[in-house]
Amino acid sequence: MPINTDGDGSDTSGNEAPPPTAAAPPTLSMLWLNPETITTELPKTDGGGGEKKATKAPTHPALTVNIGGLADSMELLRTSSTDLVTQYESLKTLVLAADASHTVFGEQATYTDNIPKPRPNQYVDRRNPHEPTFFDPDEFGPIIKPDPGVRQAAEKFGPVMYPAMKNVLMECANSIELVGRYMVLMDRAGTYYAHADHSSAFPEPTGKPIVDG
Repeated sequence: MPINTDGDGSDTSGNEAPPPTAAAPPTLSMLWLNPETITTELPKTDGGGGEKKATKAPTHPALTVNIGGLADSMELLRTSSTDLVTQYESLKTLVLAADASHTVFGEQATYTDNIPKPRPNQYVDRRNPHEPTFFDPDEFGPIIKPDPGVRQAAEKFGPVMYPAMKNVLMECANSIELVGRYMVLMDRAGTYYAHADHSSAFPEPTGKPIVDG
């Protein structure tokens, strides 16, 4: 908050920027509840693979893929993602509850004002309510009063912070979803490799001897 140079701590920000637009946090759930098995069955496509002519693959070094290690990595990501989804949903519940209540940042702040109990034979000036000893006969002890300073600050802070909390929640959901997309790509890569490996075969013998004798 900009402070003026007079040193009295007053706000000189002038026109404040409008609060950010709040995103609608999505609901996440796990589609893969059990470990996925990498098979040789290729995924079905929509037939829109295109009409491009096949091109010859460039020469490359030998490719080695550990399907078992790939499956283990996928399962580690799956179990970790399950925990992330659970924690995200718990956090979303807290954020939405805070946004609905609007009491988190001090919108309903109070303070305690202790009214001293008069001593025996103590004179109390009832004409001056600003005297610390002014009291009503039945109001001995602490009194809870609204805190206008904190409430005023909260009314400025809340409209900015509540949408920001939702936007951060949306970024968390997007990150978790990207992990899920990465798992699908791992499964797709393993499937294509397994299919290619399963379809590999030595050429048929030509009938000619390997070594001339």
